[in-house]
Amino acid sequence: MRIAYISDLHSNFFAVEALEKDLKTQGIDEIRCLGDILNFGSKPVETLQWVKENCSIVLKGEHDAFIAGIDGFYLSNPMAIKAADWTYDFLKDEDFSYIENLPLDYEDENVILTHDEPSVPGSMAFVSSVKSARDTMTCYPESKICFYGHVHIPLIFVKQKDGSVFLAETEEYHLKPDEQYLISVGSVGQPKEKDPRLTYVIHDTDKNKIIVRRVEYDYKKAAEDIIQKGLPEIFARLLTKEFLHHK
Repeated sequence: MRIAYISDLHSNFFAVEALEKDLKTQGIDEIRCLGDILNFGSKPVETLQWVKENCSIVLKGEHDAFIAGIDGFYLSNPMAIKAADWTYDFLKDEDFSYIENLPLDYEDENVILTHDEPSVPGSMAFVSSVKSARDTMTCYPESKICFYGHVHIPLIFVKQKDGSVFLAETEEYHLKPDEQYLISVGSVGQPKEKDPRLTYVIHDTDKNKIIVRRVEYDYKKAAEDIIQKGLPEIFARLLTKEFLHHK
């Protein structure tokens, strides 16, 4: 079985269309979405509808929850709040109800899924270093693989039998029975790397491996549409990586 894990679509339907095409080439059996479907991008309705129609498991992220007005979820960035207000106007009552009823996490006999910090779902803390990964991996059984989003960068953390934890510097990792795994699945709609391609992760349960997929899409068109719709320009620059030149 080949399961695709996607996260942080952020209303970027230009990326979602490219994702859909790539999923078909990869023989995917199931798609699981780890949250932050909305905000930043120019096509919230299309993106949310695609998730509803195609994903077997869907979690909510903080941007989804904030837009739906769920208590306890806040955004501090004024530009993110402005984009959230813009997004709110395009959604219907049924959309808000759908988001409200999404879980923060999911667990079965094989995996644990969260949007953010797996040990405290809903805290919206980031797990992006070996130290934070080591701490988190003490909070769930070694027999289960934990997949999460929120970081916008694909990361494969591995805990070995002797307790040491390392970041696998590879985009294809063969799983071993005596190791524990914590995997950030990257971002479809707003990857935070120098590479503008969208990212997601495949778990091939038959071949027992993790595959990081990077897919090209028309990010310039996505950026142009953000500006044309009157959303904050920063979100267009993040897609085109122009912000890197200002550092």
